[in-house]
Amino acid sequence: MKRLNYTLILTAAFCLCSNLLTGQDKGKWELIWQDEFDGQKLDNTKWNVLTRETSKHDEWQYYIPEEVYIHDGNLRIQSSKRDYGNKHYTSGRLDTKDKLAVTYGRFEIKGKLPVGQGLWPAYWLYPQNRNWEMEYLMKLAVRNGDEKIIPELRPWYTEIDIMEVLGHEPKVFYATYHYTSFKGEAKNSSKKYAADFSFAEDHHLYVLEWEPDAIRWYIDGKLIHTVTEGIPHAPHFLILNTAVGGSWPGNPDETTIFPQYHDIDYVRVYQRIIN
Repeated sequence: MKRLNYTLILTAAFCLCSNLLTGQDKGKWELIWQDEFDGQKLDNTKWNVLTRETSKHDEWQYYIPEEVYIHDGNLRIQSSKRDYGNKHYTSGRLDTKDKLAVTYGRFEIKGKLPVGQGLWPAYWLYPQNRNWEMEYLMKLAVRNGDEKIIPELRPWYTEIDIMEVLGHEPKVFYATYHYTSFKGEAKNSSKKYAADFSFAEDHHLYVLEWEPDAIRWYIDGKLIHTVTEGIPHAPHFLILNTAVGGSWPGNPDETTIFPQYHDIDYVRVYQRIIN
């Protein structure tokens, strides 16, 4: 009976999702949320500013609110060399968890990035809620040899990296999608794009379009990467941050100048509206 129950639940869930994604008129992109950062202070009805120590990826920063503020019509994320808690660097991270979480959309972020060894600015999307019950059912199906009832390209964990740049490679942009298949396999699709300019010299427009059948990345209107497998169909919230140090960017050294500034002119979010 248990085997029949989880089989029926999984099958019903995926049939419902499939029906919702077929035969739809996509409609036009319409603005549903924005922050132009024109005020004197950050709008805390839109953003959560974190106080957080993190050792993930061997990062060296402590995120504190003092490093996130408005400057000359921009959101500024500052990264500094100073002792705080058990860390020797501070930086900023903010997100829209529980304030803005959407399923599908177009995300526009116009930003000027920090530069230097060990800096790691990023814009990314993360699930508002992970479906732990569904994950358990999927793992149970795998354990019982029923993988065939689980569609291969339906993820249970997702992270959409709209933009990542490593401070020592200021002309190189990474567009990446991380997910876990329903077989429990970690997967990703990533594109490394080398520009003929530095992303730290001026503001550039980073755009992600997430639709039921594809995710697309753009820089200044140029299509950089497209993903069509493992597309998520659940609400995600937006994260903006600059990490310092870590296993991927490496750590700051004597060439890294502090403080560093990560300026964001605006964030705009659109969704398809069917007339």
